[in-house]
Amino acid sequence: MQESFFLVHMKVFFLLFPFLVFSQQNVAKGLVLDKVTNEPIPYVNISILESTIGTSSDDDGSFSLEIKEEDINKIVSLSSLGYESSKIPVSLFLKSEEIFLNPKTEVLEEVIIKDKFEEKTKTVNRIEDSDLCHGFGSFAENPWIIALYFPYKEAYEETEFLKLIKFHFGNFKNKKAKFRLRLFTVGKDSLPDIDILKENVIVELKKKQKEAVVDVADYDIIFPREGFYVAFEWLYIPYNEEEVTFHFADKKRKKEKRIKYLPAFSATCEEEGEFTIAVYVSGEWRFYASNAYRSEKKAVPAISLTLSN
Repeated sequence: MQESFFLVHMKVFFLLFPFLVFSQQNVAKGLVLDKVTNEPIPYVNISILESTIGTSSDDDGSFSLEIKEEDINKIVSLSSLGYESSKIPVSLFLKSEEIFLNPKTEVLEEVIIKDKFEEKTKTVNRIEDSDLCHGFGSFAENPWIIALYFPYKEAYEETEFLKLIKFHFGNFKNKKAKFRLRLFTVGKDSLPDIDILKENVIVELKKKQKEAVVDVADYDIIFPREGFYVAFEWLYIPYNEEEVTFHFADKKRKKEKRIKYLPAFSATCEEEGEFTIAVYVSGEWRFYASNAYRSEKKAVPAISLTLSN
């Protein structure tokens, strides 16, 4: 678990992540395709269950993954927005040059259409640059998603449409990167459940961009009464790779090079219990709480909402 995701502090950015030493390796390469259209599926989350190994398919549906000998007898989970999840043995995954996912067939629920105006707006979880402390990043090969729960409040009744989602990166100097926005309903276990968005929303960051504002007004999403999760999904693709050098406190250890995946994502420091956070790692959702660097407070994903009527 600890090699799957990490808190990042700018001053100790290169000291927080242990170097992963692979034993004998097997390399899986291939394409993930739509079983109906035969078209490639980009940004598929590929995870080996009960391990710290995984990746994402690239823009053209291609993937490459080094697999430890100790993981040969495990199961690979493949999941993507709009498709049924698939689980196959690692031994078969290594032999498969093409992997097909079935598109989801969803029954549409009744939708109530309301008149919408832009006369009123409300900001939820307003964040300033001065509120940012530390953040989240990833060096591990295992894809993970971090999600922040937003509960519904009666004060939102007059501005119940979701208009903007803002992600903060102000205390990091990221290079160009891509990530995926996900929105989830809340399941019976209070963890993220069903995708609210039915299409990929890929956000591209420019170099040193401090905020990413995603306009979701056209989706006409009404704030669910049970609340919902806003999720940040790293994409483990070559576009997001950056080589970094580790420097160790033990001077006898040589410097080591690793690949990190951009972007680093800002957090705020909050009292324990004020926010609910979930992470998707090794093929499943679980609750997550981690102390900010050298602090008793918890690191909370820096995400703001703008609601409208």
